[in-house]
Amino acid sequence: MKHRSADDTRFVIEFFSNASSPGAEVVSPMLDGAWIGEFVAGIVYLIVGFRLARLASQTSERPERLLSAMFFFSGVSYILYIVPLAIPIEALWTPFNFAGRAIYIPAPILIALFTREVFRSKARFSTWMVYATSVLLVVGVGVSAMLGDWEGFSLGNPLFWFEWMGYTIPFAWAGLEAFGQYRSSLRRQRLGLCNRLVCNRLLLWSIWGMSQVALSALLLFMYAHFEANNAFSALHDGLTGVIEIFALGLIWLVFFPPRFYQKLVSGSAGSESSVEES
Repeated sequence: MKHRSADDTRFVIEFFSNASSPGAEVVSPMLDGAWIGEFVAGIVYLIVGFRLARLASQTSERPERLLSAMFFFSGVSYILYIVPLAIPIEALWTPFNFAGRAIYIPAPILIALFTREVFRSKARFSTWMVYATSVLLVVGVGVSAMLGDWEGFSLGNPLFWFEWMGYTIPFAWAGLEAFGQYRSSLRRQRLGLCNRLVCNRLLLWSIWGMSQVALSALLLFMYAHFEANNAFSALHDGLTGVIEIFALGLIWLVFFPPRFYQKLVSGSAGSESSVEES
């Protein structure tokens, strides 16, 4: 892993130090099938997006703006996918599925931009990762739609794999970079240079990124079952719902950590989410 400069490390720590605000509230999801998980995920992502937008208006920092937009597009996309289930009119299925699919395109691009900005701002390859993500998604979704595949459920369509890699690789990259920074932060923590809560947020962000990769992997089994049976599997739907709820819990702890959790992680009363400057 490429060595990070002191400035890069400080920037990462400062971002995750400011990730949450006291007294935040979040929707508490309840598992009742994958569609419930996705609907609640959409609502929570919109809440996080709006809160980050408010934070960005105060700090004028680019990472907050990138994440705010990413959560906003993700939230709208998730809800559009759910609309046909709430309004069971078959004529609406394809339009809403394509709308959710198309509106999701910016989300992986934004997470790639965020990862470059926070973790790899000086690495040339990170810029190419952003370009590659953009090309994969635009080609995968745009060309397949022009050829008549509006829903993108066909694993046999080579363009599906363009799209799949476009929305999987950025989250894997985010997870790996956060985990690498987490390991570095543990060394800083032992030297008294990194608050435990900040280190924990890096770990949670890493696990969240990998949870999105797990959802992408599960999607392959879901679509294979759909192609064979023209219906989604209840087992796969249930697993999707569980992973979505788990991912929401991670986002809750990153951006809305309750006091008891802060005390648990920090091992002290009156935890502060700040880091001493080295």
